[in-house]
Amino acid sequence: MELYGKMASAQDSRYGQKDTSDQNFDYMFKLLIIGNSSVGKTSFLFRYADDSFTSAFVSTVGIDFKVKTVFKNEKRIKLQIWDGQGQVMFKIIVDDHR
Repeated sequence: MELYGKMASAQDSRYGQKDTSDQNFDYMFKLLIIGNSSVGKTSFLFRYADDSFTSAFVSTVGIDFKVKTVFKNEKRIKLQIWDGQGQVMFKIIVDDHR
């Protein structure tokens, strides 16, 4: 499967401004990465969205997200991928869905 992407981060200087090219998509999915603390959720997000990796440990404070647009079967699919603060976010999600 070939995927071609466009990435943007919540820390992007354009955050909060509407990019009309980013409004054109066939489908949009919001994904939340949850799991225990220090298991690699942020590393997974950066590897997938930016194709980057750092061996330095960086703890997520609060919540961060990235947007990646992929193309599959001639469809433009926008992925909004959220990365929460490990154990705290995991507990909130699990408690809300029991």
